[in-house]
Amino acid sequence: MEEKESREYVVYLALYLLLATSLVTVFVATRGSGQHLAEKQLAWVVIGMGCLAMLRKIDYRHYANHAIGLYAGGILLLLAVFVVGRKINGAISWIDLGVLNIQPSELTRLTTLLLLARLYEWNRGAFYRGEEVAKAVLLVLLPTSLVLLQPDLGMALIYLSLLGCFLIMSRLSGFVHITYLMTTIGLVFSLYALHAFFPDLFFRVVRPHQFERLLSFLDPEVDPLGSGYQYIQARNVVGSGQLGGTGGLWVRTAFGANLPEQHTDFIFAVIAQQWGFLGASFLLLLYFVLFYRLVGWALQTPDLFAAFFISGMVTLWSFQVFVNIGMNIGLSPITGLTLPFISYGGSSMISNLIAFGMLVSMRRPSPLWRLHPGIMKK
Repeated sequence: MEEKESREYVVYLALYLLLATSLVTVFVATRGSGQHLAEKQLAWVVIGMGCLAMLRKIDYRHYANHAIGLYAGGILLLLAVFVVGRKINGAISWIDLGVLNIQPSELTRLTTLLLLARLYEWNRGAFYRGEEVAKAVLLVLLPTSLVLLQPDLGMALIYLSLLGCFLIMSRLSGFVHITYLMTTIGLVFSLYALHAFFPDLFFRVVRPHQFERLLSFLDPEVDPLGSGYQYIQARNVVGSGQLGGTGGLWVRTAFGANLPEQHTDFIFAVIAQQWGFLGASFLLLLYFVLFYRLVGWALQTPDLFAAFFISGMVTLWSFQVFVNIGMNIGLSPITGLTLPFISYGGSSMISNLIAFGMLVSMRRPSPLWRLHPGIMKK
């Protein structure tokens, strides 16, 4: 019992260190701007920690029992964006509440994962029939399609990463795996054919700025002052930190001053500049410890719903970390994905801490959970 409690403290310690890193880095990245973003980030952290403290005490089976209703509410929020949404950075992804711009897609990813975990539990992790697999795919593709219409490619990719978690955790027939593979290959060739023979139709499916980002990712020097500017600046900022960083909170290089979105999309570059390779490595270590412990929770619980939800959140966060850091060092295209628990943003921070509170409540089986007959059979 004491060992389990100590492991839980390790998870909290990793989370607190990530949040502290966020506050310090947002302050460094935005000082002198007059926007007081560090103070706002502190407010989001306090609100999020309040939500975490409440949700960790709520029996998670209540979420499972209302997964369908929560999912429907999330879809309605995504639809509401097209009616009362606010356009920021070219995407209608936000609803203005005055003190806070909320991004419904951040909350809907949780409700989508809840229903997917419920479906996983209902089928006991086995999806051998085509209609069972189709249900899982469709419940993910519906919010994904709505997010793409905003358009927000980065968030849509997060939703699609849930399908990756589903494929890994579920017992599927060989036919299903072959179908997924052939569908993916078909989509790639279809997009290539559209671009080659029907460019007008292609740019209705893929936005021009998204295609430019892909080309700039492949060769940023083609347009160093345009679409390739962020790639080049981010790599320069990361490299300027060298081994131990610039040496203090008040020291910034010329590269850092010219980096766009350094408190959100490119906050990792600021961390690498301020604290160098050692600081960036320590950040990755914190993520590893956090995710490793959470995966341990998923493996230990006999509740399939809790196991899938925990695994799904680790998949979402890991995907974000990989893509965001890849953006900063030139290993992935720019998609606008934030760094979990680090980047500035109220919706992102609060939704992540809400999810974390739900995960804490799942670390042990609920009293309402009952082992279904045959659920442990292989």
